[in-house]
Amino acid sequence: MKTFIFGASGFAREVEFYITECNSKSKLAIDVYAFVVADSEYTEGQSINDIKVISETEYFNSFHDLEFHNCIIAVGSPDLKFKIYNKINSNKTQFPTIIHPSVIYDCRSFKIGKGSIICPGTILTTAIVIGDFVHLNINSTVGHDCEIGDFATISPGVQISGNVQLLEKSFVGTGASILERISIVSNTIIGSGAVVTKSIEDGGTYVGMPAKKIK
Repeated sequence: MKTFIFGASGFAREVEFYITECNSKSKLAIDVYAFVVADSEYTEGQSINDIKVISETEYFNSFHDLEFHNCIIAVGSPDLKFKIYNKINSNKTQFPTIIHPSVIYDCRSFKIGKGSIICPGTILTTAIVIGDFVHLNINSTVGHDCEIGDFATISPGVQISGNVQLLEKSFVGTGASILERISIVSNTIIGSGAVVTKSIEDGGTYVGMPAKKIK
């Protein structure tokens, strides 16, 4: 089954590498056929790790109607993930979930949606619910009874304590911390290194220790 990675940035290249790790160390068997980029970013003849790069136009003209194929959305922006998903979603498109073999999680009480990517070194404890198209980047930790909504992005080294609810399309920057029993509304950005000490009910960008909203 042909697999297409949407994006060609550093994170997309990392995801392709994680897939090779999963193929060799687990039962996952994904063959990456091409990276897909926006037409404005396409350069003819480009390749990454001997895998060709194609434009969105080529994907839609030649592959979108292919009976059963995999698409992996490997971009960090929650809004861009959402936009790409709405463009490519069809009853012929499958969105595999990628969990690196080094990830530690309690499979007895763990739920995860389609298209999510859990990167190396991540630790998820127990009774955790991960939505669709969530990215948990390297060395992040998620405590018990947490819920992470669709299209959220968790950057490297983020620490999320227990009983946290992070709603859809949120972005948490590198090294940020979220204390226990906190709820964060959708479309919220938590800056790198920020410490969230109380629930956030008004979407926006929050930075600092403790995290405060900026205009």
